Amino acid sequence: MDAEILNKMRADWNGRAKENAQYYVQNEKEQWDRRDFFRSGEINVANEVMTDMVAICGGRRSPLDLRMLEIGCGVGRMTRMLARIFGHVTGVDISEEMIRQARENTADLDNVDLVVGDGCTLAGLPDASYDFAYSFIVFQHIPAYRVIASYCREVNRVLKPRGLFKFQVQGYTELKRNEDDTWLGHPVSAREAKRLAEESGFALERQEGAGTQWYWLWFRKP
Repeated sequence: MDAEILNKMRADWNGRAKENAQYYVQNEKEQWDRRDFFRSGEINVANEVMTDMVAICGGRRSPLDLRMLEIGCGVGRMTRMLARIFGHVTGVDISEEMIRQARENTADLDNVDLVVGDGCTLAGLPDASYDFAYSFIVFQHIPAYRVIASYCREVNRVLKPRGLFKFQVQGYTELKRNEDDTWLGHPVSAREAKRLAEESGFALERQEGAGTQWYWLWFRKP
Protein backbone atom coordinates (compact mmCIF):
# COMPACT_ATOMS: atom_id res chain seq x y z
CA MET A 1 0.00 0.00 0.00
CA ASP A 2 1.20 3.52 -0.80
CA ALA A 3 3.06 4.81 2.25
CA GLU A 4 2.66 8.38 1.02
CA ILE A 5 -1.14 8.21 1.06
CA LEU A 6 -1.28 6.52 4.47
CA ASN A 7 1.21 8.95 6.01
CA LYS A 8 -0.83 11.89 4.72
CA MET A 9 -4.05 10.38 6.08
CA ARG A 10 -2.44 10.01 9.50
CA ALA A 11 -0.88 13.48 9.49
CA ASP A 12 -4.08 15.18 8.35
CA TRP A 13 -6.27 13.40 10.91
CA ASN A 14 -3.81 14.01 13.72
CA GLY A 15 -3.88 17.69 12.79
CA ARG A 16 -7.66 17.78 12.72
CA ALA A 17 -7.87 15.99 16.06
CA LYS A 18 -5.54 18.51 17.67
CA GLU A 19 -7.36 21.47 16.13
CA ASN A 20 -10.96 20.47 16.97
CA ALA A 21 -11.55 16.72 17.22
CA GLN A 22 -15.26 16.90 17.98
CA TYR A 23 -15.96 19.08 14.93
CA TYR A 24 -14.03 16.85 12.55
CA VAL A 25 -15.68 13.74 13.96
CA GLN A 26 -19.19 15.22 13.66
CA ASN A 27 -19.23 18.55 11.83
CA GLU A 28 -22.85 19.36 12.53
CA LYS A 29 -21.52 21.93 15.02
CA GLU A 30 -18.18 23.71 15.24
CA GLN A 31 -18.31 23.84 19.04
CA TRP A 32 -19.97 20.98 20.90
CA ASP A 33 -21.18 20.67 24.44
CA ARG A 34 -19.63 17.41 25.64
CA ARG A 35 -22.97 15.90 26.66
CA ASP A 36 -24.59 16.79 23.33
CA PHE A 37 -21.61 15.41 21.42
CA PHE A 38 -21.87 11.96 22.98
CA ARG A 39 -25.64 12.12 22.80
CA SER A 40 -25.31 12.53 19.02
CA GLY A 41 -23.36 9.27 18.99
CA GLU A 42 -26.10 7.56 20.97
CA ILE A 43 -28.65 8.73 18.41
CA ASN A 44 -26.55 7.41 15.52
CA VAL A 45 -26.20 4.03 17.22
CA ALA A 46 -29.95 3.90 17.82
CA ASN A 47 -30.69 4.73 14.19
CA GLU A 48 -27.99 2.74 12.42
CA VAL A 49 -27.11 -0.19 14.69
CA MET A 50 -30.12 -0.94 16.88
CA THR A 51 -32.35 -1.05 13.81
CA ASP A 52 -30.16 -3.85 12.39
CA MET A 53 -29.95 -6.10 15.44
CA VAL A 54 -31.72 -9.02 13.77
CA ALA A 55 -29.19 -8.96 10.92
CA ILE A 56 -26.32 -8.56 13.39
CA CYS A 57 -27.38 -11.17 15.92
CA GLY A 58 -29.06 -13.60 13.57
CA GLY A 59 -32.23 -13.44 15.65
CA ARG A 60 -30.77 -15.94 18.12
CA ARG A 61 -27.95 -14.40 20.10
CA SER A 62 -27.79 -11.52 22.55
CA PRO A 63 -25.53 -8.62 21.50
CA LEU A 64 -23.93 -8.93 24.95
CA ASP A 65 -22.42 -12.19 23.70
CA LEU A 66 -20.90 -10.54 20.62
CA ARG A 67 -17.57 -8.90 19.86
CA MET A 68 -17.70 -5.94 17.51
CA LEU A 69 -15.17 -3.83 15.62
CA GLU A 70 -15.58 -0.10 15.01
CA ILE A 71 -13.39 1.25 12.21
CA GLY A 72 -12.67 4.96 12.52
CA CYS A 73 -13.74 5.28 16.13
CA GLY A 74 -12.39 8.82 16.44
CA VAL A 75 -12.60 10.08 20.02
CA GLY A 76 -15.18 7.45 21.03
CA ARG A 77 -18.34 9.40 20.17
CA MET A 78 -20.21 6.21 19.28
CA THR A 79 -17.93 3.78 21.10
CA ARG A 80 -19.39 4.58 24.49
CA MET A 81 -22.90 3.65 23.37
CA LEU A 82 -21.73 0.60 21.44
CA ALA A 83 -20.05 -0.66 24.61
CA ARG A 84 -23.42 -0.59 26.38
CA ILE A 85 -24.89 -2.90 23.73
CA PHE A 86 -22.12 -5.34 22.81
CA GLY A 87 -20.05 -7.58 25.02
CA HIS A 88 -16.78 -6.20 23.70
CA VAL A 89 -15.85 -3.33 21.37
CA THR A 90 -12.53 -2.79 19.61
CA GLY A 91 -12.11 0.68 18.15
CA VAL A 92 -9.50 1.37 15.47
CA ASP A 93 -8.34 4.73 14.15
CA ILE A 94 -5.39 5.88 12.06
CA SER A 95 -4.86 8.96 14.25
CA GLU A 96 -2.81 8.58 17.42
CA GLU A 97 -4.36 11.79 18.72
CA MET A 98 -7.91 10.56 18.14
CA ILE A 99 -7.08 7.34 19.99
CA ARG A 100 -5.45 9.27 22.83
CA GLN A 101 -8.63 11.29 23.33
CA ALA A 102 -10.80 8.19 22.90
CA ARG A 103 -8.90 6.46 25.70
CA GLU A 104 -9.66 9.38 27.99
CA ASN A 105 -13.33 9.31 26.95
CA THR A 106 -13.72 5.56 27.55
CA ALA A 107 -11.46 5.15 30.57
CA ASP A 108 -14.41 4.04 32.69
CA LEU A 109 -15.33 1.18 30.34
CA ASP A 110 -13.74 -2.24 30.84
CA ASN A 111 -15.07 -3.83 27.64
CA VAL A 112 -13.38 -1.46 25.16
CA ASP A 113 -10.00 -1.82 23.46
CA LEU A 114 -8.61 1.00 21.32
CA VAL A 115 -5.97 0.48 18.65
CA VAL A 116 -3.96 2.84 16.46
CA GLY A 117 -4.25 1.38 12.96
CA ASP A 118 -2.08 1.75 9.90
CA GLY A 119 -4.89 3.11 7.73
CA CYS A 120 -5.41 0.11 5.46
CA THR A 121 -5.18 -3.12 7.47
CA LEU A 122 -6.24 -4.54 10.81
CA ALA A 123 -2.80 -5.84 11.66
CA GLY A 124 -2.62 -7.37 15.12
CA LEU A 125 -6.28 -8.34 15.26
CA PRO A 126 -6.78 -12.12 15.12
CA ASP A 127 -8.58 -13.98 12.35
CA ALA A 128 -12.29 -14.79 12.76
CA SER A 129 -12.54 -13.01 16.11
CA TYR A 130 -15.44 -10.54 15.59
CA ASP A 131 -19.15 -11.00 15.03
CA PHE A 132 -19.90 -7.53 13.63
CA ALA A 133 -17.89 -4.72 12.06
CA TYR A 134 -19.17 -1.18 11.63
CA SER A 135 -18.00 2.14 10.26
CA PHE A 136 -19.85 5.46 10.14
CA ILE A 137 -18.73 8.60 8.24
CA VAL A 138 -15.21 7.20 7.80
CA PHE A 139 -14.74 5.57 4.40
CA GLN A 140 -16.16 8.74 2.80
CA HIS A 141 -12.79 10.32 3.64
CA ILE A 142 -10.50 7.56 2.33
CA PRO A 143 -8.79 8.96 -0.78
CA ALA A 144 -8.11 5.78 -2.78
CA TYR A 145 -10.19 2.77 -3.78
CA ARG A 146 -7.28 0.41 -3.09
CA VAL A 147 -7.19 1.55 0.55
CA ILE A 148 -10.92 0.87 0.92
CA ALA A 149 -10.46 -2.53 -0.74
CA SER A 150 -7.60 -3.39 1.62
CA TYR A 151 -9.76 -2.58 4.64
CA CYS A 152 -12.59 -4.75 3.29
CA ARG A 153 -10.28 -7.73 2.80
CA GLU A 154 -9.03 -7.27 6.35
CA VAL A 155 -12.54 -7.02 7.78
CA ASN A 156 -13.36 -10.28 6.03
CA ARG A 157 -10.31 -11.83 7.66
CA VAL A 158 -11.22 -10.79 11.22
CA LEU A 159 -14.96 -11.53 11.00
CA LYS A 160 -16.35 -14.89 12.00
CA PRO A 161 -18.33 -16.83 9.38
CA ARG A 162 -21.72 -15.19 8.77
CA GLY A 163 -20.43 -11.99 10.36
CA LEU A 164 -21.81 -8.67 9.09
CA PHE A 165 -19.87 -5.60 7.99
CA LYS A 166 -22.06 -2.47 7.80
CA PHE A 167 -20.34 0.68 6.56
CA GLN A 168 -20.69 3.81 4.48
CA VAL A 169 -18.78 4.97 1.44
CA GLN A 170 -18.89 8.14 -0.62
CA GLY A 171 -21.43 7.33 -3.32
CA TYR A 172 -21.56 10.66 -5.15
CA THR A 173 -19.66 9.67 -8.27
CA GLU A 174 -19.69 13.20 -9.77
CA LEU A 175 -17.43 14.36 -6.97
CA LYS A 176 -14.30 16.16 -8.20
CA ARG A 177 -11.31 15.21 -6.05
CA ASN A 178 -7.80 13.78 -6.04
CA GLU A 179 -5.77 11.37 -3.91
CA ASP A 180 -4.16 14.23 -1.99
CA ASP A 181 -7.55 15.07 -0.48
CA THR A 182 -8.14 13.19 2.78
CA TRP A 183 -11.49 14.88 3.38
CA LEU A 184 -13.43 14.12 0.19
CA GLY A 185 -12.83 10.42 -0.32
CA HIS A 186 -12.94 8.16 -3.35
CA PRO A 187 -16.52 7.87 -4.69
CA VAL A 188 -17.84 4.32 -5.06
CA SER A 189 -20.45 3.46 -7.68
CA ALA A 190 -23.00 0.66 -7.31
CA ARG A 191 -20.95 -1.39 -9.77
CA GLU A 192 -17.78 -0.81 -7.74
CA ALA A 193 -19.61 -1.73 -4.53
CA LYS A 194 -20.55 -5.10 -5.99
CA ARG A 195 -16.98 -5.66 -7.18
CA LEU A 196 -15.64 -4.56 -3.78
CA ALA A 197 -17.76 -7.17 -2.03
CA GLU A 198 -16.82 -9.96 -4.41
CA GLU A 199 -13.09 -9.20 -4.42
CA SER A 200 -12.94 -9.09 -0.63
CA GLY A 201 -14.85 -12.35 -0.17
CA PHE A 202 -18.22 -10.93 0.91
CA ALA A 203 -21.77 -11.21 -0.35
CA LEU A 204 -23.42 -7.83 -0.91
CA GLU A 205 -26.49 -8.38 1.24
CA ARG A 206 -28.03 -4.92 1.04
CA GLN A 207 -27.31 -1.35 -0.06
CA GLU A 208 -28.95 2.04 0.38
CA GLY A 209 -28.14 5.53 -0.85
CA ALA A 210 -26.23 4.81 -4.06
CA GLY A 211 -25.27 8.09 -5.71
CA THR A 212 -25.18 10.02 -2.41
CA GLN A 213 -22.50 10.68 0.18
CA TRP A 214 -24.39 8.38 2.57
CA TYR A 215 -24.02 5.16 0.60
CA TRP A 216 -24.60 2.32 3.07
CA LEU A 217 -23.35 -1.19 2.33
CA TRP A 218 -24.10 -4.43 4.16
CA PHE A 219 -21.42 -7.06 3.43
CA ARG A 220 -21.97 -10.57 4.76
CA LYS A 221 -19.14 -13.04 5.22
CA PRO A 222 -20.17 -16.48 3.93
